[in-house]
Amino acid sequence: GDSTEEYEDPNTYEMMEEEDEVVYDSFGLYDEGGNFVAESMEYDESEEYYESFEGGGGGGRYATFGWRIPGGECTWPGPTMRMSRGKTYGLFVRGSGNEDTVTNIHTHGLHIPGHGNADDVTRTVSGSDVIIYEYHIPTYHMGGTHWYHAHWHHHSEQFVGGGAFGMLIVEDGSNVGTGVDAGVEAFLKNEKIFIASNHEDIYGPFIVNGVEGDLESYDFNSDEWYRLRILTVNLNPNTSSRTISFGDECQAYAIAHDGIFRFEVPARTAQNDFSIGDASRLDVAIRCALDSTISINDETVATIKAGQPSTKSVVPSPFKSSIEGQSWSSTRPDYLADLRDAITYDTYELKLDETNINQQTYSLEKPLCLGHSDVQYGSIYEWELRLSYHPLHLHIYPMQVVSENNECGENHEYGEFYDTITISNEGMGRSRCKVRIAFVDVGGKTLMQCHLFKHGDQGAMAFFHVVGGPTQPDEPRVHECASGLCDEPVSIPLCSSGESLNT
Repeated sequence: GDSTEEYEDPNTYEMMEEEDEVVYDSFGLYDEGGNFVAESMEYDESEEYYESFEGGGGGGRYATFGWRIPGGECTWPGPTMRMSRGKTYGLFVRGSGNEDTVTNIHTHGLHIPGHGNADDVTRTVSGSDVIIYEYHIPTYHMGGTHWYHAHWHHHSEQFVGGGAFGMLIVEDGSNVGTGVDAGVEAFLKNEKIFIASNHEDIYGPFIVNGVEGDLESYDFNSDEWYRLRILTVNLNPNTSSRTISFGDECQAYAIAHDGIFRFEVPARTAQNDFSIGDASRLDVAIRCALDSTISINDETVATIKAGQPSTKSVVPSPFKSSIEGQSWSSTRPDYLADLRDAITYDTYELKLDETNINQQTYSLEKPLCLGHSDVQYGSIYEWELRLSYHPLHLHIYPMQVVSENNECGENHEYGEFYDTITISNEGMGRSRCKVRIAFVDVGGKTLMQCHLFKHGDQGAMAFFHVVGGPTQPDEPRVHECASGLCDEPVSIPLCSSGESLNT
């Protein structure tokens, strides 16, 4: 929803982007037509029950931390953000009012800079201060299902476990793929949202869309195709993978992983069971002939009510020409191009543990040096992952699975892209998983981590630098600052020279 809060600062900042002229002003960010293209968020600490997300049944989950739009209520999960390709957004983030509570936001899955005034997890806000995140979603960015969450080191588990997370959707826009017709376009917009989460103290069971005390319920037209956007948020540090199952009354196909369309959409084979790792997203095409259920690890978490058949003039279908089995090819930007036959610049081995990556714990003074050096912008790297059950999340740059023979586990398919790689508990003894990454479009510092929140807070995170690429400005950065010194840029040394960059 649009922010109704007015800021007193009358200053404006003008900038140019590749398609539109945009202006920061005291109310947010607008395009040249005067259309609102910004969000304003506030961080809350609370001891109350909140209304459930998106009008679901029940009273809502007990929340200790969370996000809200000014003038609105704090919800678990937080408000769903929607962004469009080719626009620049200003996210105004206000602290909780408590000077001792320091937090920030990470946009999990976006291919945008991880430094400057963008998606930098060293940024901070507290008290009543307001900081500005600038997100430019380039025209080539693939539309998809992502999420956001608090990412302040040592407190991520506490904050996310208290409700400080939500879904972030980049709209598909045009040029989605070859073979996309009116039926496919109607299907892609015919969406339902499924956010399954547990609690940092309880570790389960999962509840869906914040509905507690009852099951979330979805209303479907019988035999109509829907796009179900799935996000799982797990706080249990002892498990990193789960199975989402649909009843036999339904038919489902995978169409996207971690907000990234498959090369050929949808998958060739229908499934009722899908394995999904921590922090991952899964988009499926689903239709149900009769009432059904959705389960996580054999426990029912939601119901589907199949009503009358659809009477829509354009029938939604995930298939080209509405012919089952006919796939369409997704448009692939450079950062998602097929790398299986590409020449790699270098290879590197990564091993994750509960408190470190390659025996190096999280540090702002010491980056992780891949092969004793920084990563070169514009290059393709191959990483060999030794993960045990630890999920590796790489900020900004998606990873393509290039191991065959199921070496990356049942959560991942050969040739597809993911931003988080998780070997299921059953696959802990498998061979090492190989992935390839194209370090293109954005440069500067970025982060890798174990996405079991407790392990990341214990030190299983590391910064590294992508050198030689474009840089993100630091300003505009702070909107309101009570102390006179807020959200100062953090310098991290380079591997190559020991220099420090404000990136």
